[in-house]
Amino acid sequence: MTHTNIPGAEKIMASQWTRANSAEKKVPHTRIEDESSIQKVYSFGEKLGQGNFGFVCEATHIETRRKWAIKKVNKEKAGTSGVKHLEREVSILKQVKHEHIIHLQEVFETPKRMYLVTELCEGGDLKHLLQKRRSFTEEETRHIIKSLSEAIVYLHKKDIVHRDLKLENILVKSCHQGNDNEMVNIKVTDFGLSVQKGGVGSENMLQDTCGTPIYMAPEVKNGHQYSQQCDVWSIGVIMYMLLCGEPPFIANSEEKLFEVIMKGELTFSGPVWSTVSEAAKNVLRCLLKADPAHRMTARELLDNPWISGDTSTTTTRTNVLELMQQFRSAPEVEESVEMSEGLCNLSLVSNQDGESGSGTSQEQSGTPVPPVEDFTDSNKPSSLNKTPLKKKVSASNGVKKSAKACSSVNSSSTQVTNPLFSQAQRATARPPSRDPASNHQQMQPL
Repeated sequence: MTHTNIPGAEKIMASQWTRANSAEKKVPHTRIEDESSIQKVYSFGEKLGQGNFGFVCEATHIETRRKWAIKKVNKEKAGTSGVKHLEREVSILKQVKHEHIIHLQEVFETPKRMYLVTELCEGGDLKHLLQKRRSFTEEETRHIIKSLSEAIVYLHKKDIVHRDLKLENILVKSCHQGNDNEMVNIKVTDFGLSVQKGGVGSENMLQDTCGTPIYMAPEVKNGHQYSQQCDVWSIGVIMYMLLCGEPPFIANSEEKLFEVIMKGELTFSGPVWSTVSEAAKNVLRCLLKADPAHRMTARELLDNPWISGDTSTTTTRTNVLELMQQFRSAPEVEESVEMSEGLCNLSLVSNQDGESGSGTSQEQSGTPVPPVEDFTDSNKPSSLNKTPLKKKVSASNGVKKSAKACSSVNSSSTQVTNPLFSQAQRATARPPSRDPASNHQQMQPL
């Protein structure tokens, strides 16, 4: 055990320890006897926020004059459960380092209180900014959602599920003007309800019902097993609220609220929605699907054309099952040939995260292809094949204009030749098989 020397408090006996988890950052965690020791290091300023078990105030480091925020928590009031959440938050913040996640500088702990020193976000939280603005433009919303999705993709790669994403837990670091829009630099905070899973298998699914009702995914409220997809639902709620200033689902009681949520009837009524692109609305439809197996992933959101500013392209994903149904039902050879062109745009993509990017796939005629079913949930059977698919089908972000382009290999992922495409090509020589058993065998290589 080593001793920590606190500037201006040489006589204070303090102990500092190193966590066993090597993944954690070397964030100083210092035991002190009382708050007076901290006041010799930091000068406390105005109160920034109040909670049930403590508050957050502005502070200035006396030696460097740099401003910080200090979260002060009363461990006695928080109780065993509250302290456990606080320790979990500290543990997670020590493991992460991302430009859109709040930075933890150091921790002080007394027998009765814990103090978290974090970077200061002088703009307050996104909820207060939205109340002031009433709504954000689509360009402003895109900038915020892109930053948020980058942070969540980073967390999900580390098997960390936030579980309490909401406007209040997104801090505003700064704002700057750009092209008639106010670009907001955000920081995700409050990891008290967060959890780090051991992996993505069913044995690592979560079951605790927690979060804030209007942001809570249906599977969380139902008490069903759920995964990191609950964060994606919350992103959808946040995006909807940024665009119009109101939650996507409203009711006069919590019980009725979840009835409305489970119906999944997403509406875009009101004059503000006439200024929002169809691409943005399609993204919301993909984020706010009641079934998490059909919901867009954070990685797919980040890869979506709308995130990069492309509002001219639809954001629905290619549904390979519907394509196969059309293929089997095609009465003419010419339709089978058209199907082969549609299937040309499909590839099996795998990466180290087990997630595939979403995008937009169109036939050469420019007609949008129906949305894809999400195959991430291995426990959910397909409507055509009772055997769970081993890999996930993803549509490419662009239109393939030649056979050469269809067979090209992306440098960052592996494309596998789709056996369904070869079968479609042979349809010009003979009609497609209508035997269900034959169709079942065709799907097995996927």
